[in-house]
Parts: sequence; structure tokens; C-alpha cells
Amino acid sequence: MASLSPDVSAALASLQTRWGAAAPRVIGALATAPLPAEPPDDPSELAHSPAGEPRTGVERIVRTGFPALDAIVGPGGLPRSASVTLRGAPSSGATTLALRLVAEAQADGAIVAWLDLARALDPVEAAARGVRLDWLVVLTPETLDEGLSIAGMLLAGRSVDVLVLDLPPRPNAGTTPAKVAERLRRLAGLARRAETLLVALEPPGLTPTLATAVAESTGLRLELIRRAWIRLGRDVVGQRTEALVARSRYGPPGRRAELRILYAEGGGRDRCLRHPDLLRDDPARTADIVTLAAPTGTPAPRIPTHATPPPLLAPPPDPAGPLAPLRLLPD
Repeated sequence: MASLSPDVSAALASLQTRWGAAAPRVIGALATAPLPAEPPDDPSELAHSPAGEPRTGVERIVRTGFPALDAIVGPGGLPRSASVTLRGAPSSGATTLALRLVAEAQADGAIVAWLDLARALDPVEAAARGVRLDWLVVLTPETLDEGLSIAGMLLAGRSVDVLVLDLPPRPNAGTTPAKVAERLRRLAGLARRAETLLVALEPPGLTPTLATAVAESTGLRLELIRRAWIRLGRDVVGQRTEALVARSRYGPPGRRAELRILYAEGGGRDRCLRHPDLLRDDPARTADIVTLAAPTGTPAPRIPTHATPPPLLAPPPDPAGPLAPLRLLPD
């Protein structure tokens, strides 16, 4: 392990002086940054290095963790100078994709910051997707304005290699969407100049002004839709998600890739996930894909922000009428 560079240390010290508890933190320790791993003596071991271990140097291309997606978004992944929007409903796999991208960037020695404006980051889910929590800089500001200001200072100081913005559906009271939109455009410009990969998680229901600003600020827009659950017997053990290149400055739009996401739990069941013949697809219903409008006055249900929750099982319906008394029949 090695000490942080002077630029990173100075940026973090400035942020902590100005914002105190809202300044970036790491779920672990921010005192050190990872060094690239020493190359193995046996060249054959290079192909089998664990995903969680850093490789030599900081790559100019960040892989997404899904080879099929890497093949359609760029030359084997996302350029460090790119800006990307991931849009999808809850359980679409958008957060999982962002976490896998973070894990791949960390494996190449990159410093990653996660601006948790939606307050939805789950450390357990992140670790399950391969993220090294002790290398992840997490920003948990009180307000959207505060978070964007901190992110701007990190980008201006060239302190991070990847910055993830997990946006909330609505700005805080007193903050106009037009102001937030302008701040997002400035952040995108700073990220391009700093050659920092900017990843924006766009939730459904974003205001039109903010949605337009996000679209204009990013060069690549991926829309994710869950197409099927993957089952092992009756258990939901994964999902199939379709990723669509809706907009791209780096190639033609309209390309698609299928992402296969499995829910590993670290137990004995995980061994079965390695056998595709034991798994079956359960296609998603239309109601699972399209957001249905609730009647006026109906309280909105609490939708989990977990990237890949299993479907809820409905209780059995109540009987239509009173149950008839049981009768004993003669032999």
C-alpha cells in the first residue's frame, strides 16, 4: 500500500476543512491507496488473476464487467474521458452495472468516488459485486448542491479516476432544476478535462429539465430493462437484463447486449450457478417492465433501491365466501 498522491491529499484536506462530516469518506480507511500488484513469475498466472486484485497501472479503458457490453460501447470498454448515463427502473440492473464497473476500475488501480445523492448505496451489495470498500471514496452530502460542489472540487483537483453520480429523482427544496442542470453540465466539462470517467445513475421520474441536462452532459446513454428472472428450481438466483445504446457519441446507437446477472450468496448454492443446465429463465411480465400509474390518492409503495431484488411473492387470495362446514361421509 502507498500514501495518497499530494494532489489527492490536498483535495481531501480542503474538502474536510470546508464541509466537515459531509466530506468524502471511505468505508474502511482513506489513509492509503492501492499499489499495482507485482507481476507473477509464471506468465500463465496473468490470465487467472482475481478480479479484486489490482493490475499494473491505471488503464485508459474501464471495462464494465460484461464482455458483451464492452464490445458495443467502445474499444473493449469505456474510455476514461467518457461520460455515461445508466437509466433503468428498480431491479433493472443499472446499479449492478455501475458497481461492476467500479470493481473493474479498482482492479486496474483507479481511485473511484461515489456521490451517493440518492442515499441508496448498499455496502453489502457493493462487496458482492467485487467492489473493494476500503478503496471506495463515498460522498454523503446533506444536500444536492453540497454534493455537486464537493464533486466539482474533486474533478478540478484531478483527484479521482472514476466518479459515479447516483442522482435523486427530485432536487432538494430551494434548489431549482435549472440550477442543478447547469451544475451537471459544468461537472461533465470538468470530468472531460480531467480525463475522469463520469457515470450518472438516472432514476425514473427525473424532472424533464434534469433529464435533458443529464442527456446533454453525457456522451453515452445506456437504457437497461430486465427481461427475465433466472431460477434454480423455485428460487430466483439471477436475472437477464437487456442493455440498449440509446445515444452515443462514440458509435451508432441502437446496439444491444444481454447481461446475465447472478445473485451469489457465498453459500453452497453458488456451486449450482456454475451449471447452466440447472437454471431456467422466467420471462418478466409486462407489469414488471412498465411502471403502472397508481390511482389518485393512493399512497406510493416503497420501492427498494437494491439493484437486483427478487420479486415479492403475493399472499394467497382470500376465499370468495364463507367456508362450508366439513361433513363426515359414511364408509
